[in-house]
Amino acid sequence: MELLDVHTHHLSTYPGRSILNLMPGDLCPTGEVYCSVGIHPWQIDEYEEEVIWEQLLLSLKDPCVIAIGEAGIDKLISVSLVKQLAVFEKQIVLSEEKQLPLIIHCVHAVNEIIQLKKKYAPRMPWVIHGFRGKKELALQCVNHHIFLSFGEKYNEEALKGIPLSSILMETDESKADITCLYEKAAKLLSLSADDLKLQIQQNINRVFFDH
Repeated sequence: MELLDVHTHHLSTYPGRSILNLMPGDLCPTGEVYCSVGIHPWQIDEYEEEVIWEQLLLSLKDPCVIAIGEAGIDKLISVSLVKQLAVFEKQIVLSEEKQLPLIIHCVHAVNEIIQLKKKYAPRMPWVIHGFRGKKELALQCVNHHIFLSFGEKYNEEALKGIPLSSILMETDESKADITCLYEKAAKLLSLSADDLKLQIQQNINRVFFDH
């Protein structure tokens, strides 16, 4: 079964085709389901750090978990940037230790993400999910070997302005059919939906399975 949707908060109607995002402590659904687990910046102040960290480590033992995330930085929330950075950097280190790619929540923080990419020089792939930035920001990320995942809403020039080898697709919070999102993106890129799926499948293999 081909994996198409790299980040969703809904159980897919196509088992095995999506990565379901979970919080530490959530149980992975039974059956053919891929999952990611991480400490989201929005929820940092909602849990005792030691408890949520222990839950994260326990969750990573489940073989259905193929990525850490979503983790990251959000400058529009009340959680202090210092605290967000501390929690995010711990998950960067964990990503390397567990050899799992990192799915990143990034709001007005591309510069910080790039600086951390330089600082840690990670071997594991990084993916900024739900990317909505302009073409210039997209190119900055790609130039630092960061994959970009596009959902239901995005800047069309950004999608068209970066190499196909850096693109992933997702539904995130949307209940849109992932195949419809591929069709929309393929039209923008002057490709067939099948050709786009083939390219993104190669990208998905590089990010989540070929390491």
